Amino acid sequence: MILFDLMNVPLGGLIGFFVGSLAGHYLLDKPRETTDSESTFRAYQRRRGEFLFHVFRLCAKMAKSDGAVSKPEVTLMENLMRNHFRLNDKSRSQAIRVWKQAKDSSDSFDQYARAFYHEFGRERHQVMNMMDLLFATAAADGGLHPREEELLLRAAGIFHIGRMQYDRIKSRYYQTNYRQYKQQQGKWSALDPHYAILEAKPTDSLEIIKKKYRALAVKWHPDKMLANGASSEALRHAQEKFQKINDAYDKILEARK
Repeated sequence: MILFDLMNVPLGGLIGFFVGSLAGHYLLDKPRETTDSESTFRAYQRRRGEFLFHVFRLCAKMAKSDGAVSKPEVTLMENLMRNHFRLNDKSRSQAIRVWKQAKDSSDSFDQYARAFYHEFGRERHQVMNMMDLLFATAAADGGLHPREEELLLRAAGIFHIGRMQYDRIKSRYYQTNYRQYKQQQGKWSALDPHYAILEAKPTDSLEIIKKKYRALAVKWHPDKMLANGASSEALRHAQEKFQKINDAYDKILEARK
């Protein structure tokens, strides 16, 4: 049931939940320890619920970033709900609604990432947990799509995660790539997400970057998509992608002057 809900079955609008104490109440199944005060436990529930709300929103955006949500990505989310976060049926149903709403929302990944960091930036262990979950989602289908890496790099920038920390997490999912990073001994750069958008590397020559930019610009040009009969949703996505490609190229050119 969860598999079909996360991928295809339409759901109603996002109900007013995952807010304040309702968030923790609906999301958490962990029994209260007798030594905890009632108020402390409610505060714990609320905070935990807020974290899970951000988890399912951000992971949904990551799963959808390469075009379509895959079955392995859905299986990962189901495993997190059942075995890692131990959600009951009602909580899983609501988590699915959050996932579905975020996946189909026009809100950007960056908006969700900044909202999470605003709430949890001082809880460094939660920030690192979130980054690990985003990598797990990207790696669920066995690869690393350029668009997924773009989002991972952007998340690292928003979360203030350094290159060494980023590479350490990445090594748990992509061993070969990690060895390459270690050889480069690269440090975090604000330009990294822009290179990822152009599917280029900081070591590429300007001529190579220009070629990659031109190829991507042609591929995602809205006029071409319109001529090919793209749907309004596909056209909107192409316009956003085309704008990001141009912005990334401009930023790299400016840095290389």
